[in-house]
Amino acid sequence: MKRLTPDWLKLKPLRPMKTAKTTKPYTLKAFGYEITVPAGSTVSNHTACGDDDSYRFWQDWQKVAEKLTGFKNSILGHDLNHRGVNVPAEYCEDYKS
Repeated sequence: MKRLTPDWLKLKPLRPMKTAKTTKPYTLKAFGYEITVPAGSTVSNHTACGDDDSYRFWQDWQKVAEKLTGFKNSILGHDLNHRGVNVPAEYCEDYKS
């Protein structure tokens, strides 16, 4: 006998993550550090709850975290990975559709 999956249980296809670049440096104090997101950094709309175009989370933070802490793996790196830095829209290009 074939099992039928209810519509509400079927997985929806994933939308591709959108990315953009920062147009100018963005400096903030977070996680006990003064962090500068360099111009030309990649940001994305991907959040823990799915994709949302109102967010611009910094993606390529690894080298900055290593330079600030002196360690390849650090608590700062953990926080940037799991909490993220949302760069304001005025510092970023528009997402490409």
